[in-house]
Amino acid sequence: MNHSQLFEKLQKLQIKIDKLVDSRFVGEYRSAFKGSGLEFDEIREYQWGDEIRTINWNVTAKSSEKVFVKLFKEERELNIFVLFDISGSEYFGKMEQSKITIGTELAAIFTFSAMKNNDKFGLISYSDQIEKVFPLSKGRKKALSIISYLLQQTPKSKGTNLLNALEYFHKIQKKRSVLFIISDFLDNSPYFEKIKFLKKKHDINLIRLFHPDEILPNLKGIIPILDSETHSKIWLSAALFNKTNPLTLYFNQLDQKLKNFAFIEKIDYLTISTTIDYVPILETYFKGHHKLKH
Repeated sequence: MNHSQLFEKLQKLQIKIDKLVDSRFVGEYRSAFKGSGLEFDEIREYQWGDEIRTINWNVTAKSSEKVFVKLFKEERELNIFVLFDISGSEYFGKMEQSKITIGTELAAIFTFSAMKNNDKFGLISYSDQIEKVFPLSKGRKKALSIISYLLQQTPKSKGTNLLNALEYFHKIQKKRSVLFIISDFLDNSPYFEKIKFLKKKHDINLIRLFHPDEILPNLKGIIPILDSETHSKIWLSAALFNKTNPLTLYFNQLDQKLKNFAFIEKIDYLTISTTIDYVPILETYFKGHHKLKH
């Protein structure tokens, strides 16, 4: 992609996302995420009516007569982070409906929403390694640099390892953040326990991308099945898929597994098909997040 082509794509995406964010998402974003957490403010002596759970036992232990409590204030500025899967399986489908294209648009929406709300935002792209890191920052220039990268990125690897990406995020991000994980979750790494650990501190949002053609409907003859991440190929009879489609079963099981995990852990989870309009789905999601978290 040359400079003029990149500029044209960036300009088109910027216009589309700007319009969506301004007209549809900023209000929902504010309701869903602003003030959804607390940060430490100060220590003061215990007063009648203070909750016992706010007692700072370490400070109290150093005093022979007084009890002290921790005071918190509502967070006015959020840290928005996007963890974006750019592995080989994300390139499934025609370009305008591929998972990488829709994922880029979603990452742009979260980034621009944070920017317009004067929040800090950052992004980590990953495959089976950390591909690119944009540390927390502010401003339109920084937002456009993230989107520009996503429009022209070329992954170093086609594999996937979400656990590795989560561990890296944990290492670099010490402050509480709203974390959007955008992926198809076609990943064999044991990432569930790490998400469970991170959600104790961070607001985790799982965004699963899915293309309907991944289940290979209405096929005939003998067909090759290619793994886009390992490049391994096997040949199977289409009759197997049309009668008892193992891919349909696999994707349904993955979706249900993620739903069950999210429900138990009180984590927001959303599946987005790349072939339908995601705007109303995302609006409903923001509203649901607001109800769940407040």
